[in-house]
Amino acid sequence: MAGLITDSIDFAAYMRDTEASAKVRKASEFSDDLFAAFGPRDRRDRQAEMFSTKLRGCIEFRPGEVTAWAGFNGHRKSMFTGQVALDLCVQRRRVLMCSLEMAPRETLKRMARQCFAVQEPARPSLERFMSWTDGRLWLFDHVGRLHPAHCLALLRYFADELHGTDVFIDSMMMVCASEEHLDEQKQFTTDLVRAAQELGMHIHLVTHCRKPASGEEGKPPTKYDLRGSAAISDQCQNVVTVWANKDKKRAIEAGAVDEATLAKPDALVTVEKQRNGAFEGRVKLWFDEASLRFLDSPTSVEPYVLREAV
Repeated sequence: MAGLITDSIDFAAYMRDTEASAKVRKASEFSDDLFAAFGPRDRRDRQAEMFSTKLRGCIEFRPGEVTAWAGFNGHRKSMFTGQVALDLCVQRRRVLMCSLEMAPRETLKRMARQCFAVQEPARPSLERFMSWTDGRLWLFDHVGRLHPAHCLALLRYFADELHGTDVFIDSMMMVCASEEHLDEQKQFTTDLVRAAQELGMHIHLVTHCRKPASGEEGKPPTKYDLRGSAAISDQCQNVVTVWANKDKKRAIEAGAVDEATLAKPDALVTVEKQRNGAFEGRVKLWFDEASLRFLDSPTSVEPYVLREAV
């Protein structure tokens, strides 16, 4: 793991025009791509995915795309995307966490708990985790607002200098702070989509949903509930919502729980949109408080296997 310190990056060098040069080619030059599109696929042809939950096989994180991870405030979308990032690291992706609302120390603390499936990992485990993250995980050492131009420069730096494959931006409101500036949000989303395509990386954008009306927090949001510009859901190739079952949590805390309540899932994750994939739908997940992990069922959670590259 390595930190990207704000003062150490010459942002100006990466704030060049992101307009790609026009590339007009004969259709026949894409023959191999066309044959591959209709050919059989084996496991090696699949893109990176979230293998630790039921989303495995449902959505792939393809180069050149943007996934918007959306949810109400306090519904654990950042925690969920941390688990996604860990899955990508296991698959030897080169991942940058740009957590603008949380210090790197807290981001790593969460990910270590998720990795070892315990609340307090032992010191030798933490040392192994730190060693294992080298070449897999980087963190942007900055908390607070980041100007859109600086954010785009950061993407280019990570792609050009560190050969990055995935960037998590958490969250949209820390880059485009005002809900009233819809044009700024639209332009930033456009720039993200273009940057992902140009750089061949996958960008994960954490964004918020509008504050639900009284009594409506118990209903999962849709892609139409994203806060701010409609361009976010329109332009991003993928939109995934994360919803926590707060009613179940409150019932358990109050001691007023029965078997029917316990059988309900702790979270619903919905692939609302996947432009280049077949699956759109909802998966039910359970949550383990000790490890901060999302699970397929309310069973014991197993630690990650930190394999080295073959």
